[in-house]
Amino acid sequence: MTSPIPQSSPVATRVVSQPTTLSARAALRLANGPLDALTLMRDVCQVEQLQRDAAERMAVALLSSHDEFVHLCTGHWAVRNAVGSPMLPPPSATPSLHDVAFAVVDVETTGTHAAGSDRITEIAIARVTGGQVREVYSQLVNPERLIPAHISAITQITWDMVKDKPCFRHLATQVTTRIAGHVFVAHNASFDWRFVSEELRRGSGQLLSGPKLCTVRLARVLLPQLARRSLDHVTHHFGIDIAARHRAAGDAEATARVLLRLLDIAADRGICTWGELDALAMRPAARRSQSARDKRRRAFPHPAVEDHIA
Repeated sequence: MTSPIPQSSPVATRVVSQPTTLSARAALRLANGPLDALTLMRDVCQVEQLQRDAAERMAVALLSSHDEFVHLCTGHWAVRNAVGSPMLPPPSATPSLHDVAFAVVDVETTGTHAAGSDRITEIAIARVTGGQVREVYSQLVNPERLIPAHISAITQITWDMVKDKPCFRHLATQVTTRIAGHVFVAHNASFDWRFVSEELRRGSGQLLSGPKLCTVRLARVLLPQLARRSLDHVTHHFGIDIAARHRAAGDAEATARVLLRLLDIAADRGICTWGELDALAMRPAARRSQSARDKRRRAFPHPAVEDHIA
């Protein structure tokens, strides 16, 4: 289904030249407004498993010696404007959610190391505006390396399926055209963001910049009753069918429909602007007391064929 799509949104992802230093990367990330140390350092240093106390120490070490950064009394970091005061988000950074366009992204990959040897094997982008899924773009990608057998067992994507497909650098314009001007959304957004951004860096020396929304984080806040927030669990909770699990198009469209349901729940709570939704997604989720079943599950390893990323 194809419908006219707005080419820009009041808050939007964009593609920028790669910063040459960590401080420049931090300044770019803070251009949309203040961030807590954990979110900032995970993005700047590309370390997803970073702990909060370590992130706070890293932020102080990296940013405190630069005059353009300021550590706010809330614990957040910001960049200063020309007159020396913290640069807060412009009014357009908190528009009505009705005016925000979302690009829901899912990638299948050869593994989990975006900055290492792993590559994208399939990408899908579902664009969401006005409370509807407007379009789903999907493309197999030649990763220019073999796909491990255990990954093919999960995704059903084999080397024979991708060997004659375009490499990501040849798809970069198609991908960025669909993402730019939208809020980047994914189920475990840091994973998909890292892979897309790293593929762009390798292919063109550019990076993604701008806001992103993680439906896992949003589900943790809005669905505290769920024991787990994997895509399987959240779609089951909402009664959403996944056309093809562990394939980019099926997962992206299902995530887009999850996003719409989560936005409805947020609206029922009085969340009606992007700034409010972004703050809600970043709020620490209430800790759920563990049942005996939860404790047993944590005590034993999961099967290698089960997906624990999304």
